Amino acid sequence: MKMIWQLFGTHIIFVSTVLTTLIAWLFWPRQKKRTRSFLIRTSGLVALTGLLLALFTYWPRTYEKQYLETAISSEIIITPLKALADSIGFYIGVATSSESEYKSLIAQEFNSVVGENDFKPGQLLTNAEEWAFDFSKADKLSAFAASHNMRLRGHTLIWGKFAGMTYPKYWNKQIKEAVDPKKEMTAIMTRYINTVMRRYKGKVSSWDVVNEPMDGINLFPSPFTEALGEEYIDLAFNLARVADPDCELFLNEQINDYYGRDGQAFLALLRRLLRRNVPIDGVGLQTHNVKGLHNLEALTRYLRDIGDMGLKVEITELDVRLLLLKDTKDPYAAQGLQYGGVTQICLEDPACVGVTLWGLTDGSNWMDSVPPFKWKSPNAPNIYDEDMRMKPAYVEIWKALERGE
Repeated sequence: MKMIWQLFGTHIIFVSTVLTTLIAWLFWPRQKKRTRSFLIRTSGLVALTGLLLALFTYWPRTYEKQYLETAISSEIIITPLKALADSIGFYIGVATSSESEYKSLIAQEFNSVVGENDFKPGQLLTNAEEWAFDFSKADKLSAFAASHNMRLRGHTLIWGKFAGMTYPKYWNKQIKEAVDPKKEMTAIMTRYINTVMRRYKGKVSSWDVVNEPMDGINLFPSPFTEALGEEYIDLAFNLARVADPDCELFLNEQINDYYGRDGQAFLALLRRLLRRNVPIDGVGLQTHNVKGLHNLEALTRYLRDIGDMGLKVEITELDVRLLLLKDTKDPYAAQGLQYGGVTQICLEDPACVGVTLWGLTDGSNWMDSVPPFKWKSPNAPNIYDEDMRMKPAYVEIWKALERGE
């Protein structure tokens, strides 16, 4: 609900106001003509204001690509990101799919890869009632990573949002109808985690065991929390440790305000898990820059807070929405500085072992398919533009890696 309000709050207010005034007009005594006239005029004015605001908000914008006028040095062109990262023992990765047309470029530029969707439960378990899996896409991506000596991250084993995409809808039905929901969910998670992790044992070197458990300061409501409460996280990690003792196990989350209530609630969750001896090796901070830019100073301190718990940390889903930088002199250059800044922060923190970009090219990015972001352009969140030209984002990451630590 919090996310819906953040994304659509203005729309909800306008629509609610119009509906309220219209309903009042319909039911107001007809002899009160002046009041009824006021209500209908108010409704029309609010609707017109909302329409004008929507046109302003969603009207496509374009920004000059000043980077096309600046020649990229030959050193940057001939030295891929992967070579720099390998030289300092650092992971630079990208989210992709088994069907990507850019595999040769990905193999050249990155030493780590993660499936954007190929390893999610909603993709793998095609028939939850019969426990029928389709591993074809995940197997392809696994083979691609192995053939190019790339680290393969698994994303994700358990994710309690968006039934159908992130976990089978049938699990909702199972838990609601179960005589003993705790026992039923334990059986579901045990079978699923064992099946998937054992298949990719020795191939996937780190798993996002649980993805996005938080909903503000509380856990996101899901069939997992309904059946097991917070201990579904404990169960997932304990099962994962047994299934593949050599795999690194991560808790992955998107934090926007590191030192606000949400960020502190997540740190508190980590401390509880560690007190219960849950076998968590590290934390993935997604670091999507979608609704606002991440505060780099706060991110620096937050990484240290996690590292001080004895945990590894990675930036796991980095992208930067161009529209957030609309008020800067050169949005593309500013986008590059945000990319470079996040990378530099990770490089400087001994607990931070890698940065994974959530996408490669502006010509194909998740924001362009998800409302309301797809209605507000340009998103252009990646390091290559729609014509596969290097953007300042690529250059700034390259410079950070070249400086090394």
